[in-house]
Amino acid sequence: MDLLKALILVSEKAANIARVCRQDEHLFQLLVQKKKSDEANPRFVEDFKTLADVLIQEMVRHDIGKQFEELSSSIKGEENNVFKNKLGEKICVQVKPSEAETSSLLETVLNGDQLAATRLAAEVHRNLDIRNVKTDIPQNDFEVDIEELGIWIDPIDCTGEYVHGSPGKTRHNIHISGVKCVTVLIGAFNKKTGAAIMGVINRPFLDKEDFQFSQQCIWGVSLPNFKDHSRINEPSKKNVISISSSESEGIKEKLRNCNFDLIEASGAGYKILTVILGLADAYILTKGTTFKWDTCSPHAILKSLGGDILDYREAITSSHIKSITYFNDESNCNLNGIFVYRDKHFFNDIIDILKS
Repeated sequence: MDLLKALILVSEKAANIARVCRQDEHLFQLLVQKKKSDEANPRFVEDFKTLADVLIQEMVRHDIGKQFEELSSSIKGEENNVFKNKLGEKICVQVKPSEAETSSLLETVLNGDQLAATRLAAEVHRNLDIRNVKTDIPQNDFEVDIEELGIWIDPIDCTGEYVHGSPGKTRHNIHISGVKCVTVLIGAFNKKTGAAIMGVINRPFLDKEDFQFSQQCIWGVSLPNFKDHSRINEPSKKNVISISSSESEGIKEKLRNCNFDLIEASGAGYKILTVILGLADAYILTKGTTFKWDTCSPHAILKSLGGDILDYREAITSSHIKSITYFNDESNCNLNGIFVYRDKHFFNDIIDILKS
């Protein structure tokens, strides 16, 4: 349980960093850097790497690695930690032993902006109390072998919406766009089995009225002999499916013909979250445009609720249901697409439609 509490705390620190970086427009413009073409997601014309992404990832590595040394070499994320400032200097972003040292390094990244560097370093080194995180505090103890675990981090999922910063639009209580689609995703998996076993999702930009569905930070644990999760509403059939805007027209037509309302929300993590919260019956993606850092955390939460994330191609072509796994490979891409569900009955109904 200590690891779960630690993941909740670093997710809240991550949310704090994300919020600080958006509070000042001048500061935020300093933090945006275009991704190299080989790092960019092919679905987007423009994709961004921000210092917030890198700093959050390195903060999680530092804090979790310091508390659980056995995990330090098995914490992976979406971003590399090399950042180039406006002077053309390449800096390896790291969390240093002291706040002053981290501030000094960030000042170099930020072209000498001491105030910004000091503020960010303060958030990175801040000690938080789990009682102040908007979530259910885990109560049930469990044990895991730390040496068997790996961690996947997506420091800021839905970076495009984070960069643009708009309040966005809502449909069927689902945020289609805007900063409310932004999530921090931190998941643990078993390196031997590849199974997602522990996940935390933090949503930095929710308003109070959004908490009607669940807390700002939600979590789940799925072990062979133990399952637990934060308070989440029971699902009811909505006839709503989350789907990518780039999904094939053939798939969309099949679902619409069976009276499903298709919602094209932003962010892979958030689209999976709509299924976790029972706002959508499923999330279907037939293309290989999600990665292990997108799915590990929400996958563990879904499994704690009785749901799953399946390999889409296997689900359509085989009678054998195959969950996606998290063994480290060259691409770390869910190449065959994904089928996300929480209720097995909903899955059976939808899969029959897609196979027809």
